[in-house]
Amino acid sequence: MLRQVVERGPRSRATIAQDTGLNKSTVSSLVSELMEFGLLVERGAEHRGTAGRPGLVVDVARDGVIALGLEVNVDYLGVQATDLAGGSRYKAMEAVDNRGRGVDEVFEALGALTQGALNEVQAQGLRPIGATVALPGLVDIRRGALLVAPNLHWTDVPVVELLREHIDSTTLPISADNEANLAALAELWEGAATEYSDFVYVSGEIGVGGGIILGGELFRGYRGFGGEFGHTTVEVDGRPCACGSRGCLETRAGLEPLLAAAGLSAEAVTTRGAGKPVAELRRRAEDGDTAALAALTECGRWLGVALGTVVNMLSPQAIILGGYFAPTAEWLAPVIASELSARVLGGNGAVPPVIASRLGAEAAMRGAAATQLRHVLADPTLVAI
Repeated sequence: MLRQVVERGPRSRATIAQDTGLNKSTVSSLVSELMEFGLLVERGAEHRGTAGRPGLVVDVARDGVIALGLEVNVDYLGVQATDLAGGSRYKAMEAVDNRGRGVDEVFEALGALTQGALNEVQAQGLRPIGATVALPGLVDIRRGALLVAPNLHWTDVPVVELLREHIDSTTLPISADNEANLAALAELWEGAATEYSDFVYVSGEIGVGGGIILGGELFRGYRGFGGEFGHTTVEVDGRPCACGSRGCLETRAGLEPLLAAAGLSAEAVTTRGAGKPVAELRRRAEDGDTAALAALTECGRWLGVALGTVVNMLSPQAIILGGYFAPTAEWLAPVIASELSARVLGGNGAVPPVIASRLGAEAAMRGAAATQLRHVLADPTLVAI
């Protein structure tokens, strides 16, 4: 019932009873319990356009629980607090090249961002119910550990354990997952892909990530490492990749090779830091700069080559472009679509639409927070523990 109010909006007890098939006394009892948990509130009146006295509506308690979405990426750290209605209650980001820092230093900084978020939301009277860390690599979600992050040169990092050492709370549930997986879930739940049950999310950062949604569920694969799209081989004897292989997609479509091809300085490359190179790349493309347009075309071509194989294998309903691919989708999407038309079996009718993410740089953090909030939707009694 809580999920219905969250997903469908404010509604009266009578409407909830009608939609769920529960009797009114059961609905009233459940609503009262959820209000005691601080998850629902009553407000206003429902105007249904029918005769009879309008009832008070039940709505999500926006000043109740929140969850934290954290992110460690190659060139930034971030934290966002999201309430049960999907509202952002706090956010902070630190643009920094984490390749130049040790693991302990990074998690000390992430811990400071996390503690700052906890202090702020608690000052607002909000109750944190969990945190999830988005990470740029293979993640053992059971242990909460980052197994390998090629672009950070990290292996076997006990993420949850390290973060807990740097925050005051010893009871806050903490988990970890791959950043592209979490971004794909965010797109499914609240972004550009809410109408699709099968899609591929492709994320452009320093590396290239991917998340696969099949039948409305995240596809992880046998060992949980499904979706590592950036390490699809596009050139058998291509450029060396940070993962140790050669010719991976991210050696052609990652941010650094794109900026280099566009004639932009790769010095202190960051998608969000000083100089804002992606914004500069967009500006040059809008001005018709030849090098910028050629670089974007080439990037789109490589993405199309790799996605052609993915589409032939999975036949998704859509492809969602995230990370830096989203603000440059105006130039990338047509090239990708053209490549797909030439490579996908079944003709143009089998080519899925290529859509820019609506969540931008916050997608992974929003997905991270939402995974914790979804636990509450599945079992509201968790907040009573």
